[in-house]
Amino acid sequence: MVVSRKLYKFETLRAFFLGVLTAIFLVAYPSMLSAVVLGLCSNCHTMHNSQNGAAMDSGGPNSYLLMNISGVSTDICVGCHSSTVANETVKNLGGSLVPIVFNTVQPSSPVADNMLAGGNFYWVSQDSALWDQYGHNVYGIVGADRNLSEAPGALDGCGVSECHTTLASSSNSRGKPGCQGCHFRVMHHVSDNATSSNTGYRFLWGHTFSSGVYTAYVEGVEDSNWEDTKSTADHNFYKGTTVATPAAGANRLASTHTISAFCSGCHGLFHNDVGGPSSPWTRHPTDIALLETGEYNSYNPVTSYSLEAPVAWTDPTTPVRSEAIVMCLSCHRPHGSDQPDMLRWDYTTMIAGGGGSGGCFTCHTTKN
Repeated sequence: MVVSRKLYKFETLRAFFLGVLTAIFLVAYPSMLSAVVLGLCSNCHTMHNSQNGAAMDSGGPNSYLLMNISGVSTDICVGCHSSTVANETVKNLGGSLVPIVFNTVQPSSPVADNMLAGGNFYWVSQDSALWDQYGHNVYGIVGADRNLSEAPGALDGCGVSECHTTLASSSNSRGKPGCQGCHFRVMHHVSDNATSSNTGYRFLWGHTFSSGVYTAYVEGVEDSNWEDTKSTADHNFYKGTTVATPAAGANRLASTHTISAFCSGCHGLFHNDVGGPSSPWTRHPTDIALLETGEYNSYNPVTSYSLEAPVAWTDPTTPVRSEAIVMCLSCHRPHGSDQPDMLRWDYTTMIAGGGGSGGCFTCHTTKN
């Protein structure tokens, strides 16, 4: 009995100190936190679409036993990741944090402060040929693009409803409609930080198999709150490369695991024939080093990271100036923005010799 009491005291003390050490780690290294879902299961799930005698979702029951927590009537991803409040970027459900990618009310200006890293589907949801230019047309948010019959820069000639052609289809041959065309393997109860393991940054995967294993996925270090709070030291870390690889598609993603290679799965022509390996370019290059010479030397993202014009890194866990990489997200927000072509800034204000700043001039520092 004495031994049992001593053991109990020891285990209690050990648990206490482990808790203290964990708390210290989380405070000291916030950028290494994962976005894994925590909290009560009932924050997100309802076993029989009922509680206390009332239906939890009038349109349910839903796939994966999910509750409708946003007021948007759908049982797919957007049903949880939406908000009817203008500037709500993260929903807190009893400790379970849900990133908002679609506000049904326009985010306030400056919009960059009122949306997460990937942008927002609000503008494209306005559902017209004009607003189709402002985001990805995704099933559950808005119908097919009125200006384009397939993804711009499409390369692989998939069928009309395939995810490589459109994300607005309700079904495709892989059973991955809408958001899941990009977020191919969603696993909310595991970490979405992927820097060297086969877990998938932000659940961004290709559908390439090798020996029964998915080999094409994106690597990166996820900001703990998806850039709800953000600064030059508080942001996502993306992977890039300068290694010569196939220009587009699954082979490139499987060999590089970069965010730009992922984009090339649908927009492959934009990654072909860029004019490289050196200037003059015929298309703006991606997965290329941000040079340390000439005009580019004035932008050091290690010490003065620009949230408006972010970069990727050869090793996202240890950013080094010589390994800063230009990527697709340096100019675009993948969900959508308040600018045409999902740009991060107003392209009409980029006037050579006009004395402007930001945007293109973040990297091209001598052309303003």
